[in-house]
Order: sequence, then structure tokens, then C-alpha cells
Amino acid sequence: MSKSSHFSLSFKILFFVVCYVLGISVMWFMSNDDMHTAGKKFTIMERAYLLDNIILEVRRYEKNYLLYDTPEALKEHREYIAKAEQTADYIHAQIKNLKATPLLNELELLIKSYKENFSGLEKSRVEGSSEYDQLLHITRDLGKQMTEKSAQLLEFERVQLHVIFQELKTRMSLLSAVAIILGIIMPFVTFFKIFRPLNIIKKTTGAIAQGHFKRVEVLNTRDEMQQVMEAFNTMVQELELRQDQLVQSQKLSSIGTLTAGVAHQLNNPLNNISTSCQIALAEIDAGDKDLFLKMLNNIDQETLRARDVVKGLLEFSRSEKFSIRTASLLDIVNRAVRLARSEVAADIQVKIDVPDSLMVPMDVQRMQEVFLNLILNAAQAIEQKGVITLSSEIDEKEDAVIIIVHDTGPGIPKEIQGQLFDPFYTTKEEGKGTGLGLSVVYGIIQKHHGEISVSSEPGQGASFYLRLPLSPGKESSIS
Repeated sequence: MSKSSHFSLSFKILFFVVCYVLGISVMWFMSNDDMHTAGKKFTIMERAYLLDNIILEVRRYEKNYLLYDTPEALKEHREYIAKAEQTADYIHAQIKNLKATPLLNELELLIKSYKENFSGLEKSRVEGSSEYDQLLHITRDLGKQMTEKSAQLLEFERVQLHVIFQELKTRMSLLSAVAIILGIIMPFVTFFKIFRPLNIIKKTTGAIAQGHFKRVEVLNTRDEMQQVMEAFNTMVQELELRQDQLVQSQKLSSIGTLTAGVAHQLNNPLNNISTSCQIALAEIDAGDKDLFLKMLNNIDQETLRARDVVKGLLEFSRSEKFSIRTASLLDIVNRAVRLARSEVAADIQVKIDVPDSLMVPMDVQRMQEVFLNLILNAAQAIEQKGVITLSSEIDEKEDAVIIIVHDTGPGIPKEIQGQLFDPFYTTKEEGKGTGLGLSVVYGIIQKHHGEISVSSEPGQGASFYLRLPLSPGKESSIS
């Protein structure tokens, strides 16, 4: 997979983190801006409320002046008019180019017109002018408009502030939802992109430690994790190859062990062939046809016997790919016993209790290696007089065959039973064993989707239990 064709895992994580930080930052800046606007609007509304109160005071002192004609009422009226102008000017400076500007402009014009008309009204009242009634009507009308416009401005600002707070609430809800979604997505992305593949690799590594060379399902993450999983599968493939090489190495070691015994097994038929030939040659002049026929039959039988010994050794040593086929369990056991016979002491009896009709799906060569290793281990454990028994029974519920290899040796201590199938672990003296035999046996049984276990009590020998599925491809479920 090309590294340039897809984004790396570190880039994806950095991208999500940056997006999350940017999202939070944008939310903060927008919220801050909205709060600033809302604060400004609130200040304007406060001033609009103050202006509305001032204008109401202007109207109140207007009424007091017109009713009682007191200098105090006129003075207060003039002061409140000035305050109204100042407040309007302050609001105008705050709301330039805003929606409320036209309303404020109209209110300022009304305040100005009202002030001018009230000054004219005051002068005409002092002079007793005939225009007094007309100016009084205009002033009251302007005062009424001014009050209404002030209330309109106050209501407008109140509505605007409510709209701003509603927008702020909506925006905060939206941005919070985005932040929450990003906060949810990031753990999921982290899980699917990192922890899920790592968990798969962790489980598969545990299975490999137990002898199951299972490859992981490569997730299409298009980043370093996919490359790691592909590399992991390559490693598993190499381990399978190394295990096959280990099996073959152990097999060659076994062949070396068996060579002297095979030579001894060949020596007997060769001696018989030589003896038969000598007798036939000595009696050739006698012309005894029956004797010649008997000697030739002896030669033929001993030749077949020697051939079987050599054939068994050749078949055992041949390196072939793992291939399961249905074969007779009894035949495989007999072959292993014949090969191991020379290494088993004469005082050790080998018993076979396997039905000749029992057919089991297996790799013939590798299962022969299994039985040979178990027989040799049992023989070395017994050392002197004893019995090795190979038997079988059917587990119909699990659709499996259970093969038991039992010896009458001293047994295996409890504290080392869990280490028997570890590579290079051996209880034998230095130079008498590599510690690979039972490890290879374990690997072969696992490759058959079966299981192997050991049971032993001090002084009562040891029993190895092999469980193999009777249906090809079906895994055993023994614990």
C-alpha cells in the first residue's frame, strides 16, 4: 500500500484534534461577540429606558408649569429637556447605522421641535400673545408624539435584545451540539482506527503463544494500522514456515536416533536372505525343486520386510506440505511403532488398542511424527521394564476421536506439566534431548484443529490425550 495515497494515522488524529480545537475556538469567539453585542444592546436599552423616563418627567413638569406657572416647574422642565437631549445624543453615538437609528433621529427632531415650541409658548404666555392657544396645542401634540416615539424606541430595543438573546441561545445550542458530536466522534475514531486493530492483534498474539497460527483480518483503515496488520500477517506466515522447518528439523533428529535401530532391523532380513541364498547354492546340485522354492519364498518375504523398513523410514523423512486426508489411524500407529521398535527396550511392551476400521482426517506424515515422539518419550521415561499403550475412543457428542498414549513410567511432576509443550524445554540430561519433540507435537495437533493435554500422578505413569476432530475443518472444543 502506498503511503502517499492515503493520509497517515498521525495526520488523521492531528486533523480531528485541530478541528475540535478550532470548533471550540470558533464557538468561544462567536459567543464572546454575541455577548458583547448583547451587552451593548442592554446598555442602549438602559439609556432608552432612562430617556423614556426623562421625557415623562418633561411632560410632568410641563403640566405643572401650565397649571401653576411656578418658576421651579419651569426650571425642572428646562433641566429635563437638556437631559433628554444629552441622553439622545449618547444613544445616537452608540447606535450609528443600526436599525434603531431612524427612530432615534425622529425622536431627536421631536425633542428639538418640542423645545423650540415650548420656548415660544413660554414667551407668548409672558407677553399675553394671541398665539398662546395655538402654540399650546402644538406643544402638547409634540409632547405626546415625543412620548410615543420614546416608548416605541424602548420597545424596539427590548425586542432587539430579546432577538439577540434568542440567537445567542440558538447558536450556543448549535455549537454545543457540534462540540458534543466531535467529542463523541473522536473516541469512536480512536477506537476503530487504533484500539480495535490493536485488540485484534493482541488476541491473535495470545493465540500464537498457544500455538494457533491464525492471521488477523486486515481492516481497511488506509493508514499505519493497516500496514501493521499486514506486516503482522507476514510475520504469522513466516512463523508457520519456521514451524514447518522446526518439524522437519525434529524429524531429521528423530531419523538420526532411529538410524542405528533401522540398521539392526535391516540386518535380520538381510541375514535370512544371505542364509537362504547359501543353502540354495549348496543344494543346487541336488536339484531339490521344493527346497529351491522354499528358499526363494524366504528371500522374497525377507526382501519385502526390508523394503517395508526402508519405505517407512523414507516416508517418515520425506518433507511435504501439510495436507489432511482421511486415513486409517491403526496404520499410522503401526508405522510409528515399527520405526520406534529399535529404540524401545526389549523389556518394554507396546500395546495397540485401536480399531482397524477407525478412519481419521489427518496429515499422515505429521501424525506419524506425533506418535513416534510420544512413543520414544514414553520409552525413555520407563527406562526399564514397563508397558506403553496406544488406545482410542470416540466422543460422539463432539464428533472427535480421543487418542491416549499411556506409559507405566515414574510420572511427571505437577509443577512442570504446564511447561512440557514449551519449545526447548526438556527434563533430559544435557546432550540427550533438544526439548523440541513435544513442542512439535503440540504444533502439529494445533494445526489439525485438535488439542493435546497431559495427565500424570507420581508413580502411576503419564497419559497424553490427543483429541482430533472427525469432520475435516471442524475444530475441537476440549478445554
